[in-house]
Amino acid sequence: MKQNSKDLNNIAAKLIDICPTSIDLIDESVENQILMAANWLLSQELNAEDLYSIQNNLLSDKLKYVGPILAIKLALSKGFILTLDRPLRVSVVFAMYKEHNRIKTQNEHPHGENFLQRKVGQLRWLFDEKKNITFNLIPVDDGCPEGSGDIARNITKANDLHENVEVLFLKDAVDKNLEGAIGLKSTADSQKGGSIVYGMWHAVDKYGEQDHLVLYTDADLSTHLGQVGLLVNPILKSGKLAAIGSRRETDSVVLKTGVRNDRGKLFIYLWKRLIPNLGEIIDTQCGFKAFDGNIVRQITDNLIEKKFAFDIELLLRTQSIQPGSVEKVGIAWLDSEAASTTTDLQPYLSMLKAIVKMSTTYFESDESRDSFAAFINGLTDDKFNHLLEKIPAGITSREPFEFTSYDEVKASDLRALID
Repeated sequence: MKQNSKDLNNIAAKLIDICPTSIDLIDESVENQILMAANWLLSQELNAEDLYSIQNNLLSDKLKYVGPILAIKLALSKGFILTLDRPLRVSVVFAMYKEHNRIKTQNEHPHGENFLQRKVGQLRWLFDEKKNITFNLIPVDDGCPEGSGDIARNITKANDLHENVEVLFLKDAVDKNLEGAIGLKSTADSQKGGSIVYGMWHAVDKYGEQDHLVLYTDADLSTHLGQVGLLVNPILKSGKLAAIGSRRETDSVVLKTGVRNDRGKLFIYLWKRLIPNLGEIIDTQCGFKAFDGNIVRQITDNLIEKKFAFDIELLLRTQSIQPGSVEKVGIAWLDSEAASTTTDLQPYLSMLKAIVKMSTTYFESDESRDSFAAFINGLTDDKFNHLLEKIPAGITSREPFEFTSYDEVKASDLRALID
């Protein structure tokens, strides 16, 4: 039953009151408090329109209301899942490389997030009332020198998580020349992408393609998996082939340390000049994406990129199957940076060169794209670092969503800055 505005204001006030005022990913009690708030919202029997109305009012001060907005997104997610009567399997893949500290509890290590057990708990919260839905987590060791995969297996055994967790090792797939790892000579050829692709392939190989959604996420807890229903919804309800979490939508809420990243803007501006079929998609690198199981083999077969730019290739392939088939979904994303394996890497140049290969492979020659491709291929690390110090104001002064149409900075302009 639709609530009146006064009732909604009272519910919003109560929600703010019961949510934590600050968010600490490592503190499990904070997550539990937010889940209790989401459960309370569900008990109010609000429809989705009412929840969106409350959320929209809170979005006026996103950083102040991170907890309440996350609780609303969790309630929306579970609310949709509770309406599903069809059989469904949800597989969630994530790569592990040097995750030997974050996988531990905080008592075991200062950076411990206990992420494996907590991911299982998040998905159980979402699905346990629906006997027609089964889920499994597929952590994939990406050649971790510290043995993240072995640690994950020990945690799975010690906590009897076998029903929901299957730990894989990319090295095993490479050594056996499995279909999901074709093109990899060793785990050194993968930087996240190879493991994600292998995990996705394994999911459909073991559980089939029908009535199956395959997701991938990051190892950390930045994206609460209770939001999975937000991705399931557009695929099952609207017939989309994929749904991707985005940190750049009007209803997204992001809690991130650090400063504005002009280098990230340059990256987005450049890849937008190379890949013409992704339309309004901006946040290609958010680690929270879901795909219809029926297309997983098609989009993962013989990928060019098995490193950090693999997301873009999966999306452009999905769009090639059916234009407009990727739905963006605003999510709550809370940065988990303390023990990140990629914070200091930011491999923008290598990613851009991989995207050049995609552009020339998947799309016909175009004068503007060709000029950007030639410019990027000619960049050395030194030249790229020099460019990062001279990013034109036409890029830094704009928001990334503008780069779909804004193309006034030409490759020749960028070349002139560093020659």
